[in-house]
Amino acid sequence: MKIIHTADVHLDSKLNRHFGDRQAKERRDELLITFRKMVKYAADEGVEAILIAGDLFDVPRISATVRNGVLAAIQENPEIRFFYLRGNHDADAFLQDVKDRLGELPENLKLFSKEWTSYELTGADGSGVVITGAEMDAENKGKLAASLVLDQGKLNIVMLHGQEVETAGKRDAEVIPLREYKNRGIDYLALGHVHAPKLEKLDARGQYAYCGCLEPRGFDECGPRGFYMLNVGPDGIRAEFVRFAKRLTWELPVDVSEDLTSEDALGSVRRAAEAAGISENDMVKVVLEGESDLSAEFDEKYMAKALEEAFYFVKVVDKSVPKVDYESFQYDASLKGEYVRRIKAATAAGEIGEDRAAAMIKLGIELLAGRGLS
Repeated sequence: MKIIHTADVHLDSKLNRHFGDRQAKERRDELLITFRKMVKYAADEGVEAILIAGDLFDVPRISATVRNGVLAAIQENPEIRFFYLRGNHDADAFLQDVKDRLGELPENLKLFSKEWTSYELTGADGSGVVITGAEMDAENKGKLAASLVLDQGKLNIVMLHGQEVETAGKRDAEVIPLREYKNRGIDYLALGHVHAPKLEKLDARGQYAYCGCLEPRGFDECGPRGFYMLNVGPDGIRAEFVRFAKRLTWELPVDVSEDLTSEDALGSVRRAAEAAGISENDMVKVVLEGESDLSAEFDEKYMAKALEEAFYFVKVVDKSVPKVDYESFQYDASLKGEYVRRIKAATAAGEIGEDRAAAMIKLGIELLAGRGLS
């Protein structure tokens, strides 16, 4: 039996932190399209269940487009059972809207509550598994682990949404103390909330996994994105990560120590992007690094505009620091020389740290050269 573990789709995210209105709308549409494609992939692959471990939606009131798209995915695939465990971003609006429209929820949509709920599945191949889940909040999180009772003679999948910790503090809400779930008969702990995929041993018997988000939304979500495909058989549960995102986000460090102009730096960026295998469909945050010459001039906005055709979205951040030869300014009678000498003296007196001194020198040189604030 095949089962998909997904979570943190965050449909209807605003996505206006990096994108303008047009691209934000396009990316919102792509989140829904990728979700629909995942369901089609499941149908084509003979998947019998999809586990949604929280944060299917990003906002309490979702758009009609998202509501209708998700409902269509469920209704068009009655052979797939959807196990929807709500996370901290999910609200009741979707379920209430569906009830108002249909009078009841689709038969193949299975829900959970604040207490443990279990469903027993038998696959077409005769394999069996029990799926147990609970929606966690500040009130029940302290007693959930102690109240979990599983039949250790069966294969068990447990679903939760929260942040993994070794031990939970009294005030911690929506955290999952892994220590309390060890040796409880869990074969696969399907988690949501963390946006990067992760699969590790839980104990001698089982594993725990965050599948990560289906599509990246920002530069804190770099790396592969997709879902876990679970193969359930008589020997247990085997998990395999499936890359599925339409786009990836990258933070691309580029050494510009040998570059003097924006054109030089653009060449370095293009070479680094090609070496990294970055696609024109991807979103890239370029970080200029290294010790640059004092005469170097990098215009981040110009560089980002010049790279627009190379990537779906690009942002350029200059974190290079000036390479200062203090001795060369020792007898410089210009205002620039006096400025650098004063920074050097303040650094030697311990009034300014080396990193701050480098940033001040870079800014001062730019201002004295009439280039303004970058």
